[in-house]
Amino acid sequence: MIMNIWRGRETSGGIHITGSGNQVNTGRVGGDQRQSYVSTGEDTSRLQAALAKLSELEAALEEHATELSNADLARRTVGRIGEELNSAQPDQRRIRDNLEDLGLAIGPAAAVVTVLQGLTAAVAALIG
Repeated sequence: MIMNIWRGRETSGGIHITGSGNQVNTGRVGGDQRQSYVSTGEDTSRLQAALAKLSELEAALEEHATELSNADLARRTVGRIGEELNSAQPDQRRIRDNLEDLGLAIGPAAAVVTVLQGLTAAVAALIG
């Protein structure tokens, strides 16, 4: 998560502070001062868990392609979910809709359904 903070004040020097995944940058400016806060915490680990489950699902789709209701739709839907997860501001509604579509595209392929359930749980932990 990156949060920008703007301040309008005069400063004469510059400062650079980093540590524990946080970074604050300030510098010599004549009016506006910009600070960036970079967080590396639970959101990152949750995102990594969701992306790992997505990769696992991609592998399961390929392994069980003949068992799926619609393998092409499943692949495209997984791609759309990946795009959202990798975007700066994932659209929660779009992710949820694509997870539902993915369930339909997979159909009754039990091995893939189990992996989809894991992805759904990881995404729920990420976006709530």
